[in-house]
Amino acid sequence: MSDAIPPAVPQIPRGYCGVRLHLFAAPSTELEHALRPPWPRWMKRLYETQQTTKPAIDVDEGVVTIAAAVSAVKARLAHRLDVLAWACSALEDLGWIIELQDDTLIASTQQHPADARAQLEDAGVAGPMCAVADLDDTGWPRLWSDTIVGVRGV
Repeated sequence: MSDAIPPAVPQIPRGYCGVRLHLFAAPSTELEHALRPPWPRWMKRLYETQQTTKPAIDVDEGVVTIAAAVSAVKARLAHRLDVLAWACSALEDLGWIIELQDDTLIASTQQHPADARAQLEDAGVAGPMCAVADLDDTGWPRLWSDTIVGVRGV
């Protein structure tokens, strides 16, 4: 997920492991990422399309209007929330518990992290969750746990 997300350890019940799913950042952060390059490819293409009718937009110079940026944020949030809704539904179907913790969702299960990871991979949930979860060093959703001595993020 984003580098702007604080690395605070989520509260996971003892004997459980879990993943942190990010809803969205503060409005100013979301808008700032849409206003200033580098942009994701899809956003750059959106701006290039809008540039043909909006002279105030200059993608090569990294200049977009607030209206264009708000439109891009709308599209990004809609996609992110679609992924989150799907992931939450899939996790609930697998028996995971999902709770709101501050500004994020915490999905937890009473399994060893290795078993939870295998379950997520086997169910085809781990890959799409990469777009909305904390990631580990391998690029997969980070499983947080207190069950392994000395390890908080697995």
